[in-house]
Amino acid sequence: MTGVRALVVENDSFTLASLVSALEYQRVEVVGRATTAREALELQRDTTPNVALLDLDLGVGPTGVDLAHALRIRQPEIGLVMLSTYRDPRLIAPGMVTPPRGTTYLNKADIRDFSEIVVQVLAAARTPLAFRSAVPSSLRPLTEGQIDVLRLVADGMSTQAIAEERQVSVKAVEQTISRLSEVLDVPRDSSTNQRVQLARAYLELAGRSQAAVARRTWSRACCGVFHPSVWRGRVLRLRATSSQSVWVSWRMSQPFGQY
Repeated sequence: MTGVRALVVENDSFTLASLVSALEYQRVEVVGRATTAREALELQRDTTPNVALLDLDLGVGPTGVDLAHALRIRQPEIGLVMLSTYRDPRLIAPGMVTPPRGTTYLNKADIRDFSEIVVQVLAAARTPLAFRSAVPSSLRPLTEGQIDVLRLVADGMSTQAIAEERQVSVKAVEQTISRLSEVLDVPRDSSTNQRVQLARAYLELAGRSQAAVARRTWSRACCGVFHPSVWRGRVLRLRATSSQSVWVSWRMSQPFGQY
């Protein structure tokens, strides 16, 4: 064992089982698994983990960021690793608070191998308060107000409606949209629709346009739904459990893209 005691929180049961299997394969002790923030806090009280692997979007109710802050209140030095399809955690909802200091933020679409997650979990357990930016460098120039305007544009609201919603002038909204186009490198010419391009940029940043691809990638890595010719040289062990019919342990050194 590595001496690391991990709590895993993910509202999708299949992904939860896959993450647990990946950690245990690398000799990380998983002391608790939960699908909601409430379950996670109960498990924290009973098991005292030294690192938590959290999904950002836990469905209705508290987010992974909310849970991360609650975990830190109880354990000021617990390591935190957050998984999400969102490029920036601020995109999930208006007024999203910043993740606690030292949080490692991983985008699911960027993960090629489950061992990458394990490495970050081990690092977070070792140095839980080390500086790690939860906002990708390409998105740091965006302010909370700009992100809110981008979200409202993606929702199809007019400039006038956005101004009323935010209680600012139409000119202020137009200036924000212009700035967003610059930061996100959105073309501004007669051949493209600026608002459509901004909406598309928002969906990409929110992981929605890539969600299906990410799910297929994770499924191929976890399910064992492979063509027989791919099985050669791999280590796949299947066994029945009481909670699931089948789960898979896979060779961690194999990148997702090869499946």
